[in-house]
Amino acid sequence: MSSNFWKETLRRKSVDDIKAQSDEDEGPRLHRVLDARDVFNHGVAAIIGTGIFVLTGVAAANMAGPGILLSFVLAGLACACVSFAYAELSSMIPVSGSAYTYAYATLGELFAWIIGWDLLLEYAVGASAVASGWSAYMQTILKGLGLDLPVYLTVAPPNLPMTSVCVAVALVVAGIFMLGRTISGGGTEGSKKSVDAPRQSVLSRSPLGLLVSLGLLGGGLVFGYDIARHLTSIDLCAVLIVAFINFWLVKGVNHTAKMTSVFVVIKLAIVVLFIVVGAFHIDTANYHPFLPFGWSGVLTGAGSVFFAYIGFDAVTTLSEECKDPQKDVPKGVLGSLAVCTVLYVLVAAIMTGAMVYSSLGGAGEGAPMAKVFDHIGMGWAIPLVSVGVIAGISSVLIVLLYGQSRIMMRMSKDGLVSPVFGKISERFRTPVWSIMIWGLIVALSAGLVPIGELAELTSIGTLFAFIIVSLGVIVLRVKEPDRKRGFSCPGYPYVPIAGAIMSFILMLSLPGITWLRFGIWMLLGLLVYVVYSRRHSRLQNK
Repeated sequence: MSSNFWKETLRRKSVDDIKAQSDEDEGPRLHRVLDARDVFNHGVAAIIGTGIFVLTGVAAANMAGPGILLSFVLAGLACACVSFAYAELSSMIPVSGSAYTYAYATLGELFAWIIGWDLLLEYAVGASAVASGWSAYMQTILKGLGLDLPVYLTVAPPNLPMTSVCVAVALVVAGIFMLGRTISGGGTEGSKKSVDAPRQSVLSRSPLGLLVSLGLLGGGLVFGYDIARHLTSIDLCAVLIVAFINFWLVKGVNHTAKMTSVFVVIKLAIVVLFIVVGAFHIDTANYHPFLPFGWSGVLTGAGSVFFAYIGFDAVTTLSEECKDPQKDVPKGVLGSLAVCTVLYVLVAAIMTGAMVYSSLGGAGEGAPMAKVFDHIGMGWAIPLVSVGVIAGISSVLIVLLYGQSRIMMRMSKDGLVSPVFGKISERFRTPVWSIMIWGLIVALSAGLVPIGELAELTSIGTLFAFIIVSLGVIVLRVKEPDRKRGFSCPGYPYVPIAGAIMSFILMLSLPGITWLRFGIWMLLGLLVYVVYSRRHSRLQNK
């Protein structure tokens, strides 16, 4: 390809330009109403989910024994290296794009597009998987109450043609991109349309654009018909929880913050109850042997429980709605990670102290916290664990759906996706179309697509974002060493380098099929960028 092509695709958006664009965007803005406490709540909401209620016992029983305490410490240190990088960049770039925006300011537009495309996959698949898990747990609770849903309303259809699903989604998303561009007249929000017009593709400036977009949507409907013929069931609970949370996301960030706070209080209260009560039932004999699987077991356990921490990166998408993002976001990110690490270690210490580690990871009911309550004679508290799990999963789902809509909004304002996704509601001051469209996609995938190992795409996508952000800190230190930083990553450059290396090592531990699917998704993203996004980039038309 020509040198001009690479010059265009690697163009950086300076930190000053990013801040100026956020201030100059036309139309209604996001409300700056959040503080460090709200960011902290979202961090706890993202990190403390099923991991503390389920994963701790499984990892102790099968991987590390009582040494699971050390596994959580090691995983926490790995996340801390990355979180310091996020904290530094968020203190410099107070907008809602998270790793996408940080990549734009450090590595250039192509890397920004790749990471943005990656995060869309991470949050969409992750939210779908979490919604499916929420549904499974809710159905168990309903059965305990004597309420059995019909089978066809409890699971995704087992024989869905996945090829048709993938093609239908691709056509519909492409159609939405084109339709949004056609309706908006091909302009990039905030750009000079008189300058943009000559560079827009003919599809964006004539009725042909409308025909092509409708043709793409029509093609999606054709494949949708093939899918409909195989619809024998639907996971209704998964669909409903996504719809419910998206309803609150549309209503405004204040409503979202309040709902998140409620879930956080509920699950923290249950975790603290477990710690306080369980501390009086520790038998130190259960700590011997402390490392039954050796140090290799501790390391394996660290790799497993690392994914219990994933989600804190989405918290940085709150930046554009914080009163003082340069201070609030770093405090919230680092504070929530520190508190959650301490809670994880304490819970692990009590679980392995109150019971023999090998008894914590059995099949079936599987919730080790409930097993410990039963073992110490507090069976009455077992239903509280169910409440904690539901609150934990719900709060994770909130953070994922919130983060996805904000990243899509920021990509839209940069011209890389349709302006439709960047529209801010006058009434609610939220990106309503971004929330509704992606919420619908997540709801349908959660209700109709068996997630299975696709959930691993969430992990590989997150780790890839961690690498980009860690490297981004180094690049910006070199390119703009004198720029004021509200927070500076300690131990530079060793800490961000360590974060990137550890993230890459964890990526290598994932199955080959996950890498293949990730590669296919990235190739599709590059095609979309070359054909569509590069032409409509705000920098292209500046």
